[in-house]
Amino acid sequence: MIGKKWIVIRKTTSVILLAALAVMSAGCGSTASTADSGMSSQKLESTDLSGVPGGGKWVDSDVYGMVKPEDNIRLQDDFAAAANKDYILSAVMDPAYEEASIVLDASKLVYERCMAIASDDTMTDDNASKYKTLVKLHSNWDERNKLGVEPLKKYISDIQSISSISDLTEYQGSTSRNPFKLGLLMPESVGVQVQFPDRSTLNLTAPSLSLGAVSSYVEYTGKTLSAKERCDDVIGYFLGRIGFSEKEIKDTLKGNYRIETFIARNSNIDYFGVKEMFTKAQNNREGIDALQGDYPLLQILDSRGYSGCDSFYVDYTYLKSLSGIYTEKNLKDIKSFLIVHTINSTKYLLDRESYEKMVALYNQGAGSHEEFSDGQLSVLFRNDMKICGFLPLLDTLYLEKYFKDSEKTDQVKEFTDALIKAYLKILDEEDWMSDSTKTAAKEKLQNMALHLIKPDNVADYSSAEIKSYEEGGNLVEAAAEGRRMLEAHMADKSKSPDWDRFKWDIYDAGRTTTEVNCVYYTNENGIYIMAGYLAMCDAAFGDASSLEQFAGIVGTTIGHEITHGFDSNGTKFDLYGRQFDENINAIDWMAVEDRSKMDEKASKLAGYFSLARPIPGQQKVNGNSIKDEAIADMGGVKSVLYVAKDLPDFDYDEFFRAFARQYALQTTKENELGTMKVDMHPLPFHRINIMLQQYDEFIETYDIKPGDGMYLSPEKRVCVW
Repeated sequence: MIGKKWIVIRKTTSVILLAALAVMSAGCGSTASTADSGMSSQKLESTDLSGVPGGGKWVDSDVYGMVKPEDNIRLQDDFAAAANKDYILSAVMDPAYEEASIVLDASKLVYERCMAIASDDTMTDDNASKYKTLVKLHSNWDERNKLGVEPLKKYISDIQSISSISDLTEYQGSTSRNPFKLGLLMPESVGVQVQFPDRSTLNLTAPSLSLGAVSSYVEYTGKTLSAKERCDDVIGYFLGRIGFSEKEIKDTLKGNYRIETFIARNSNIDYFGVKEMFTKAQNNREGIDALQGDYPLLQILDSRGYSGCDSFYVDYTYLKSLSGIYTEKNLKDIKSFLIVHTINSTKYLLDRESYEKMVALYNQGAGSHEEFSDGQLSVLFRNDMKICGFLPLLDTLYLEKYFKDSEKTDQVKEFTDALIKAYLKILDEEDWMSDSTKTAAKEKLQNMALHLIKPDNVADYSSAEIKSYEEGGNLVEAAAEGRRMLEAHMADKSKSPDWDRFKWDIYDAGRTTTEVNCVYYTNENGIYIMAGYLAMCDAAFGDASSLEQFAGIVGTTIGHEITHGFDSNGTKFDLYGRQFDENINAIDWMAVEDRSKMDEKASKLAGYFSLARPIPGQQKVNGNSIKDEAIADMGGVKSVLYVAKDLPDFDYDEFFRAFARQYALQTTKENELGTMKVDMHPLPFHRINIMLQQYDEFIETYDIKPGDGMYLSPEKRVCVW
């Protein structure tokens, strides 16, 4: 979201790594720490900073150069800088991301483990054999280079051969010809119905657009021009290598943009009202038949295996519009659209030359490096596995190798159960809530779906045919097979009318357990604690972390996700994940006066954050944009502190230091400012300092007193829960 780089952004529970295709300023800014900023102690004393977080004694220790070896930083004044000083001074920033962090370290560790699976001779079952073949297809650059863009030609030539609308319909419906699920309207996922939490539906979506946002096709801006130049570069490069003439390339791009402009201007699902979502967007087979007109949607879906599905969620206005474009007159343009999107589906699966070009285009600055950094390798590998449709296979093998015994999973389960019990106490003790709201809140908590480490099924790729290079295979064909496997599972899943929010489906690539992340889904009232996230603890402290270290990283993260059910947004959803009942009436389980009190508390929290200007002379924090994540952070710490009361000889110092370590980060000033503009999470050093200063246990552990930078008097504290 914010990068010339494959960026590192803070998401959901901690800092998670994403491969993002966007724009960020490069550079390595260095700003003096408070101790060496030229601001004398006399000036500090004469400036009223009593209402500012830290009272002027904090530095933005996320930024490279803000903490120096000679700085004498007291834990009592700036806990983030003091507790993480050793990490900060020894951190080596990854050149591709201009960042060093525990999450990047964890991502590298997960990658190393994934590579270890590929070389483990004791793992010999069919899944392991398929994965090992896949890794060889991915990593053997000599063979990939020999093939060049040849694997792409097969699919482009097939699209070129389409000669009629009926042939186009057959193409869209064929998983063998069209394994990457390309078309004007295709199934994306199976999920829960908005109105009925026990019923499932097949979500149909318009295709992604080459220029990104719909607005790019409505209003021509500098951002649009930049996206178009990049798209033209990518498509022109591949088509040129295939043998297209300059005129053919231009015609293909123009045809694609004409179709994408139509899609952008006729897609309205983001603007649907509640009644439209329930009564028009949600449809059965008969409803889809009435909407599709001359566009053969059901024929396409049935050919792809969805004939047993009778529940669909669709942009009904867009579907109705397709009859107007699905004509012989527009056949050439639609074929151009399919060619462009075929390239976009396979552009990372070809030779080294094209791969490096794609990384350079979407990761500007990395082109100057001779080799991919360790951080890049970890991100690019997972990105490629996702493109190929093999994350479920990777998840299955990762759990088999690293979570075969139940010790780690049991520890997470036991701690989660303890946190749920602690949260019941927290809810009971809230004096601002009425009894009726407390009862509803506790019902929601006790009905929360807990998805911990291991999905409820294992992936089976035995029917997938993955050929080695010696057998005539290549990575594009392996990806086609992987994507067919995923869609076959989705098609089978779509035939069941039931939805079980307590089940974690390993084939759901959006909930991959090898991701260094955890998440709460409001529409399920469910948390997902990923196996990959436990690598955070391993990266910070090694395999033998203490209970306090586990609690500081994993425990507070679980508590964070639980709290999302009770932040400003989460409280708008009931115990089933609904906002509206079957009669389309809004559901709000909080009494009106309680809702008002909570909003007041959340507003106070947002106001406190908004006082902060992390980098002197630069922008202030937008407290409203990060308040829900801050609520979750504080709830995570508070719930663990409640659990700690019942743990004998609990080492609070070790716990607080571990909590701080998960947010240890070094980045550039430009990256930090970019994060402030777009991220919904507080800055990492604020996630340490502001969160911890809310609690008596922290204040008492370090004997923090009025006048210390970490002190916050009880009446000024901003905890919502």
